[in-house]
Amino acid sequence: MDPRARRILITVFVLALAGGVVMSMLLPKRSPGGSPPPTAQPTQAVTQPPEPERSSETAAAGTSAATQESDPAGDTSADVPRAGEPAEPIAGLHAIAPPGEISAPGVAPLSLGSLEPRDHRMQVQLSRRGAGIKSIAYSNIWETAFAKRQADAHYEAVAAGRTPGDPLPDERWRYILQTEQPYKWYDGTANSWLTLTVPLLAVYRVEINGEHVPLLKESVWSQTAPGRFETRVVDDDDTPILHITRQLILGSNYDITFQQRLTNLTERSLEVRWVQYGPPELRLDRARYIDRRRDRIAFLQYPDTYPENINTDDNDYLFEHNPLLKRTDKARDLVDRAKKANVGVDSQKLNELLTLWPTQESLNENYELAWFAATNRYFALAVHPIIDAQGGGTRSLEDVVSEIRTEAPGNKKDPDRIAFTTLYSPKRAIAPGEEAAFDLGVYAGPLDREILGKEEPFKSLKMQGLILYQMSSFCAICTFQWLAKGLLWFLSGVHFVIRDWGLAIILLVVVVRTLLHPLTKKAQVNMQRFGKVMGDLKPEIEKLQKKYKDEPKKLQQEQMRMMRERGVNPFQMLGCLPMFLQMPIWVALYAMLYFAFELRHEPALWGFFQLFWNWPFLADLSSADHFFWEFDEPFTFLKFFNVTGINFMPILMGLVFFFQQKYMAPPPSPSMTKEQIQQQKIMKVMMVVLFPIMLYSAPSGLTLYIFTSSLFGIIESRHIRKHIKDVDLTPPKPKPQAKRKPKDPQARAFADAIDRAKAKRRPPAKHFKKRKG
Repeated sequence: MDPRARRILITVFVLALAGGVVMSMLLPKRSPGGSPPPTAQPTQAVTQPPEPERSSETAAAGTSAATQESDPAGDTSADVPRAGEPAEPIAGLHAIAPPGEISAPGVAPLSLGSLEPRDHRMQVQLSRRGAGIKSIAYSNIWETAFAKRQADAHYEAVAAGRTPGDPLPDERWRYILQTEQPYKWYDGTANSWLTLTVPLLAVYRVEINGEHVPLLKESVWSQTAPGRFETRVVDDDDTPILHITRQLILGSNYDITFQQRLTNLTERSLEVRWVQYGPPELRLDRARYIDRRRDRIAFLQYPDTYPENINTDDNDYLFEHNPLLKRTDKARDLVDRAKKANVGVDSQKLNELLTLWPTQESLNENYELAWFAATNRYFALAVHPIIDAQGGGTRSLEDVVSEIRTEAPGNKKDPDRIAFTTLYSPKRAIAPGEEAAFDLGVYAGPLDREILGKEEPFKSLKMQGLILYQMSSFCAICTFQWLAKGLLWFLSGVHFVIRDWGLAIILLVVVVRTLLHPLTKKAQVNMQRFGKVMGDLKPEIEKLQKKYKDEPKKLQQEQMRMMRERGVNPFQMLGCLPMFLQMPIWVALYAMLYFAFELRHEPALWGFFQLFWNWPFLADLSSADHFFWEFDEPFTFLKFFNVTGINFMPILMGLVFFFQQKYMAPPPSPSMTKEQIQQQKIMKVMMVVLFPIMLYSAPSGLTLYIFTSSLFGIIESRHIRKHIKDVDLTPPKPKPQAKRKPKDPQARAFADAIDRAKAKRRPPAKHFKKRKG
């Protein structure tokens, strides 16, 4: 192959590889869909199949075999306080529904809240299955900016006593935080996948003296009041053993209180352990540009000395969606290999893979759990301890949740598969006739700074730490949280004055470019100086190239020597240095625009474009610009890009990049070969094409910033070039290097003696002057 063609191919390959790496970091990794072939048996799940109902319906989802058969690390019966005689197994324990059901058989349980914004912020649909939640829907939070505008106009008309011109948006545009999720497991006998619906935060089971009593069954619960569920555990003789009450109370700040009480109905002490489902992974954002669903854990780092010091920013306790699924898949593979080899499972390794809390570090350092949450781009579902309105109460959740485990049942190839979590309480002793409380607080709302940072109990629990301006844990080192928060603070301040986020972003561009102008000017002058000097050196460089054509290392050394002698610094050609200095701002701004709930559904230019037939262009700075239209149903392109509309800003940005390259790119160096010049041209073209493709579905606020900054850069570059004629482009002469004296004292004294002897031999200057007359 011709060397020139080989170099060009290598350059294209490297650029394509780099672009693929960047896209793999920024774009969601989705597994190909599809069901298992009928002739091949899929990988078995770690979990056991759910326990059957007494009827033909299956109704209890399993947890891992290791969890079923062994206690978690650090949780042994010796740690449990005794309140009477030692715990003994009770045979035949099962749960029954007590009398007092308020709804007719087969009728769905009542809901809490409503979809009327004047009364409630959300509506919580309940389920008898595990006394859990069927769905959580918001009264005035919508999927799209268009639906939000329509709803706002409707409610404004109603508030003003006018007849609304438009009805409320269709229910499919209402934002649903999460719904009950399908739990799938493989039935080897039937060679098919079976599915069980698991409500949110449902009760899985209760352990009494080591015996497991399933509570996920729908038939064992009675709803005795709105949001109040009751069940009773009896033995073989139907003798009451334990009465369980679960009361859900809806608050006014997207909060739900779970009052979970267990009453001992026997005359002996019972050792109980409460097991329920935790927050599952939430729904993807409609744009689906980047999948940033996460599980977050906050903990008390010094519970004894600083009981209010909550650590919320430890990336070791941040679990992203794709790594979490891979983690559970490793556990499944571990179980499968053990089954095939007919050996026992490595329980320690299995626990390490499936246990999110506690970790070995948390056990060694005596950390205590503060709260646990599942988040997506804008919303969170979190469990936390009960704190009163004045911020009083313990910040520790350890009495209710001592262990958190995860699993991702279902076909590994299912792109909609999510990770479930299960919460385990410590073992607790209940004396005869006494009641034990396993109360939990739940936050099911937006990642809003005003709520999480100022309202109780979220303020005392530092739940503002749920808001993380970070694209991934891999990018944590390059995303400065203080910078992202500072940018949001600046934008919020400007928005408070001019009432527009788009103009605030443009003003941010002006401020940043103004601050960087001296550096930009210096870089451009140095770039022009470098080009002029290299043009003057071109004949000499050509001579060196001919002289050392077979010695590339020697040629490079001679060229560097020549540049040093002429006072030329090769790094002066870095005219793009200001752009690199803006990269941290771009990264922080990108993360801030992507995660800031304040910018969700906010238009640019006071919604000017929406005055024209509800034109969706720049109607939502947190999503793509939608220049032509916004699709009702997004579609995936090339398995990477989730397209929600036809966008124009990335294309316009590519054109601006082209002109920016023309005005700001450093000129080719005379020392460059033809192949190197060709490679530089290819890189310019690739950058002009690659950036618009990568940012096609990016938030329009980010594309607006980059577009404005690039346009500002072109104008700034033309202004600098007009005044560059008055600048002396001659490089300063290199300063003669001072002679270094030896460090050794004797050698320094000898050198000084030699200098003095030379000075004595040197004739005085006056002997060389001509005498007058």
